[in-house]
Amino acid sequence: MRRSQSSRRVALGGIFGALALVSLLMGSVFPAATFVAPAVSGLLIVPVAVEFGMRAGTAVYAAVSVLSLILVPDREMSLFFIFLLGHYPLLKVYLERMRGRVLRFAAKFAVFNVSVLIIYGLLLIVFPVQALLDEFSGTGQIFLAALWFAGNVTFFIYDAAVRRIVAYYCVALRPRLFPL
Repeated sequence: MRRSQSSRRVALGGIFGALALVSLLMGSVFPAATFVAPAVSGLLIVPVAVEFGMRAGTAVYAAVSVLSLILVPDREMSLFFIFLLGHYPLLKVYLERMRGRVLRFAAKFAVFNVSVLIIYGLLLIVFPVQALLDEFSGTGQIFLAALWFAGNVTFFIYDAAVRRIVAYYCVALRPRLFPL
């Protein structure tokens, strides 16, 4: 690889990684952004993966994940980025290659549901967040089931949005940002 290509990879990875981290930090300012900021941050890693491959995208994801644990005050947001929304746009490439629409959707929803179980297991047991413990103990089982269902529906919408945003990047933004 030429030196200018290597420099370009590092610079682009650093810029998009910094934007992803800033998005997470800004999300900790707004309570409603607990899920939006990690989703946006995950999408900011896509250009690195498209331009330089999955290894570069994964490296940026790993760097932002570590930095989010250190710098982002909202643990729930950091864990959603690390265990679901940060790597999902990269993982989606492999999930889309699966044959059979039903199998593909089952795999996507398995990733979502297992990730959510891991996240809230960590938040409730390993790193107990008292506000979250109080919130879950004060809600009924039916409300939690409805919330779980709403999360699955929202994930379905997010999955479709990721597909469209990546396609828009490749078709419309990429030629403008990186002309030959």
